[in-house]
Amino acid sequence: MGYDIVTVLGKETVTITLIMIAPLIGTALVVGLAIGIFQAVTSIQEQTLTFLPKLLAVFGVFALSLPWLLDKLTTFATQLLGNLSNYTF
Repeated sequence: MGYDIVTVLGKETVTITLIMIAPLIGTALVVGLAIGIFQAVTSIQEQTLTFLPKLLAVFGVFALSLPWLLDKLTTFATQLLGNLSNYTF
């Protein structure tokens, strides 16, 4: 296995990982920002207020996007294992 193959596999792995976590991180970011704005407007400085809404929102997005996430992961694993003979000497 040459360095070029390892580089391509590493790039694909990082890319698929970023694509898969983007909806979850984005949801946490948007919900956290909305709650932060709400706390600033209402002068409520409770640190635990952000935890439950973020948790529920991220879990909801995870549950909704799970079929898509599994499809992406399955496609990547199928390509990786299908071309396994190309990666060996």
